[in-house]
Order: sequence, then C-alpha cells, then structure tokens
Amino acid sequence: MTTFIILAVIMCVAAVLAVAVPLWRGASASPDADRREAVLAILRRQAADLEAERAAGSIDEDEYEEARSELKRRVLEEAKTDSAAKSGKSLTATRILAIVCAVLIPASAVFGYLALGRYTAMDPDFIAMMEAQSEQNRGHSQTEITKMLDQMRANLEADPQNANGWFMLARTAASVNRFDESVEAFKRLNALVPNNADIIADMADMMAAANGKVITPEVEALLKKALRIDPNQWKALALLAIQAWDRQQYAQAASYWEHLVEVVPPDFPDVEQIRANISEAKRLAGVSDGIRTGASDAQPQAASGSFYAEKAKPVPTTGPQDARVVAGTVTLDASLADKVKPDDVVFIYARPVTSKMPVAFRKVKAKELPYNFTLDETMTMAMGAQTLADVKTVVVGARISKTGNFMPQSGDLEGEMKQPVEVGDRGLVVQIRSVHP
Repeated sequence: MTTFIILAVIMCVAAVLAVAVPLWRGASASPDADRREAVLAILRRQAADLEAERAAGSIDEDEYEEARSELKRRVLEEAKTDSAAKSGKSLTATRILAIVCAVLIPASAVFGYLALGRYTAMDPDFIAMMEAQSEQNRGHSQTEITKMLDQMRANLEADPQNANGWFMLARTAASVNRFDESVEAFKRLNALVPNNADIIADMADMMAAANGKVITPEVEALLKKALRIDPNQWKALALLAIQAWDRQQYAQAASYWEHLVEVVPPDFPDVEQIRANISEAKRLAGVSDGIRTGASDAQPQAASGSFYAEKAKPVPTTGPQDARVVAGTVTLDASLADKVKPDDVVFIYARPVTSKMPVAFRKVKAKELPYNFTLDETMTMAMGAQTLADVKTVVVGARISKTGNFMPQSGDLEGEMKQPVEVGDRGLVVQIRSVHP
C-alpha cells in the first residue's frame, strides 16, 4: 500500500509540473517576443517604403501623413504589449491557471480514485484473503493439502490457545475427509469454546464419519448435549433422526424430522425428502416402534430414500444454507482479560470481503463473553445499507470498544476470522486476541 501511494504521488507531481511550470514561467512569452520582433521589422520596412514613395512622388502629402499615422499607432501598440510582458502583467492569467491546475490535478486524482478505485485492493490482508479464496476455488492437490494441514498444526503447536486456528484446521481436515484429524481439532476447539451446540454437533458428525458413519453411544451423547444447549441445532436433529430410524424407533425419528422441518429454511433443497421420511416413519410406527434384533431384520425401504441415511455419501459437515444468517461464538483470549471491563461494548459484525462496512452487526457487553451470536439480515447499521441477503461470503469479526464507538480506536481489542465464510455458516469461532494500534 505504501509503494502504491508513493508511485501515485510521484505521478501526480509529474503531471502537475508538466502542466503548471510552463504556465507559471510564461512559456508562451518567448514566441510572443519573436512575433513582436517580426511585426516591428515589417513596420520598419513599411516606413522605409513609405518614405521612398513620398520621395518619388508616388503619393501626395495627405496620403503620406495618413499612412505614417497608422504606422505610428501600430508601433505604439506593439510597444505597450512588450512593456506589459516585461512588467509581468501578461503572465497573471497564466499563473492563476497554473495554480488552479496544481490544485485541480491532485484533487481530481484523489476523488476519482475514491469514487472508482478499490482502495482495499492493496491491503495485504485483503490480498491474502482473495488468494486463499482463489486457491479454494481452484482446488488443491493432495500434496498441497497435506502441506497446508501440517503448517496449520505447526502454528497451533506454537499457539495452542488460538481457537480460530483450531476451527480452521477442523473444517479443512473435514473438507478432505481426514475425519480423525478433524475430530482431534474439534476436541481442542471444544475445550477452548465450551457449550457451543454447533461445535459439539460438528464434532459428533466427524466422530461418526471417522467410525464408518456409525453413530456410537459417545456420538449420540454429544448430539443430545448439543440439543440441550440449542434445541434447534439442525445437524443434531438430523443425525438423531437417522439413529432412531436405524433402531426402528420410527415415532422418535418422525419427531426429530418434524422438528427439523421447522428449523430449516423453507427453500431447503431436501425439505420434501424430510417430509416423505416423516410420512414413512409415521406409517411404520403403527406397525412397530421397538428395537428389532436379529440378522433377518431387513432395512426399511424408506431408509434407502432418506438423504441423511444415504450410506454412500459423507455425513454432512455444513449447515443448511440459510442465506440470511451467520452464527458462532465470540471468545476473548485469556491474555487480554485484564484489559477488559465488564461493561465494555462488544461489536460483533459481518462484512463483505471488499469493504469495511458491515452488512450485519450487534453489540453486547464484555461480561457476556464467550457469547454465542447469530447475525441476520435485519441487523443492519442504517436504512438502505446492504444486508446479509445481498452477499454470498463475509468476513466475521468482533471488537471490544472502550469508547462505545463502532469505528476502530487505538487500544480497542479485536479479532477477525482469517478466511471468508459463506453466508449460512454456523459454528464459527471469532477470537478477540489483538490490540488495535
């Protein structure tokens, strides 16, 4: 950014000098002087010709006096012009124009860039963020993924209290089906951010995936714990419905799925399949609602049609994409605890990757940290501003303000997720662990 500013200033100064200096110094004065000399030479020649014609008797005395008066008038006009040029009066207009250009050129450059340019494009954090997004869109080779995970683990060994780092490691490992590594990262994250229903459900999800998509008693206990914290945690409802179905507890499965339908957005792509599962579970519940045993028990037909019970597919690792919500937990690094007062204001926000202006925010008190937050499209800063419904990806962050002002001030405590997230993501972790300079 500094290099860009220096280059822009140098180019602006060069443009000002190229235009204003010639105007200030009266570059046009030299051509005018040459012109005057040429005009005076012509007038002198005409005067000599006039005298010759008079001597030869070609013109009478009246014609001579009239022509001579005209020549004198023109000589006096040229003399006045030359005197004005020497006194500097003729340069007044050009020097005023030079001053105007010296002000107008840089002002036009600044206002033009603010109106049309992207001033965040030179921000190192923005560049790193966009490069990360580009890499994510292109995909990674197995070698690159392994190197990335190794680097993340090495960073976390040096900084084990970095909750956001454990979150990123867990998500990255899950995205490449390295479920055991994801489980370990979620366990470390759960220790740093306890009682977060989304994190607990994700951890249970990964434990089931690592165990061949089998919901063990340990996984079931975690899912039920997630529901005790948040009765609407969608993934816990979905996986417990699968568990009840596999146990042929059809009434219980129908109950979980009915609750799930109330939780997911109306445009959730599999909502019709969930309703079909509910109908089938209720039908079968009239026949048997107990746990059957024995090798002869056949898998119910509805199970093969259930998108949750599809054994050929991975256990889902992301939430239903409600295009209006991001949710997670804000935590405060223990090393900063002595810098915070209970009534300090905490701003939690989501902003586009290309702008510092949030599309959603809320404020709470520092004494409420760690705080489980949900940001939706109604939480805007002003009428007419963008909302979460207008963007697809956001950067989520939090700031503890000593003054209660949303704009960053020196001494504020802050933290932002390093990578953008999709609107609709839940279980996010924002850790406040730095001081604004």
